[in-house]
Amino acid sequence: MSRKSLVAAGAALVLVGLLLHDRPRAADVPVTRRGHMEMTLHGASQPGDAARGDALVAAARTILAKYANVADAERDGYVKFLPNIPLPVEHFTNGINALRANLGAFDPVAPTSIIYRRTVNGLVASGVMYTAPNRFDEAQLDARVPLSLGTWHRHVDFCRPPLGIPSDQRFGVSGSIVTKDACQAAGGHFIPRVFNWMIHLWPNESDPRKIWAVDADMSMDHHDQTGMVSDQNMLPIARDKIPSMAVAGGNVERGAAIFAGNCSSCHGAGGANGPDAPRLRGSGIARGQAAYMIRHPRAIDPASAMPDFGFTDRDVADVAAYVASLSR
Repeated sequence: MSRKSLVAAGAALVLVGLLLHDRPRAADVPVTRRGHMEMTLHGASQPGDAARGDALVAAARTILAKYANVADAERDGYVKFLPNIPLPVEHFTNGINALRANLGAFDPVAPTSIIYRRTVNGLVASGVMYTAPNRFDEAQLDARVPLSLGTWHRHVDFCRPPLGIPSDQRFGVSGSIVTKDACQAAGGHFIPRVFNWMIHLWPNESDPRKIWAVDADMSMDHHDQTGMVSDQNMLPIARDKIPSMAVAGGNVERGAAIFAGNCSSCHGAGGANGPDAPRLRGSGIARGQAAYMIRHPRAIDPASAMPDFGFTDRDVADVAAYVASLSR
């Protein structure tokens, strides 16, 4: 690793430590809330917003072209988040850029993160992420990215499980615990805000709603903040094309616990809306189809980064029963 990369990696570690443990005052920004995420509201279009948005998109396209090869990004100090865990959508973060953004600077050609989608042909540069301090108010966020176009969001009310205790559906970014009192009662450590404000930009999309979508599956934007999920986050192939396999009857309650501990980080709490994987709630998947998807994820989606969890036949049956119960 080059000296530049080492410095950036060190800065990234320092930044993570600061953001996870610092408690700066948070400005009172009007937001809509969805689970453990706060999102800024859609703002009225102001003169100059379209031109500012076009300039940001052009800058982001320049970045994606420059760092189409992930090795080039790494040489310039971008470091993969969760380095030992392959994800369908990868964030490569530059610690120096993140620190500058946290101090109040904003440079469209120096994003905090570059976002890559994992495909059968490798990692494809798809988006950028800009960040802003929690102390910023609505006007300051709008000054960076017009609120008539983009949606700033931040992750909130995180309950970290007690040390040495396996995580379950109560804890984490998709957990059921959302208050400090409930977290302390469970023996966890409550973090009101995880990281700072962030915004994603997908400059190579053609639809403006997708260019400014909150997540990589294009399932959320501030033009529809009702908590509903669009069909963009559904299955990678038509449901009736998914093969089925024989599977024993499972225990839904046990399957829910296994799902919460292993699957919800990508598929979302209760399979309702995964940041990096298909929505399962309301999908209509049968038990046998769910079991097949668990055992053979890349037969359904060759680009899937779903890991082999080492599930036993009983585990598969229980998770499949739970997923099928979400499908109705």
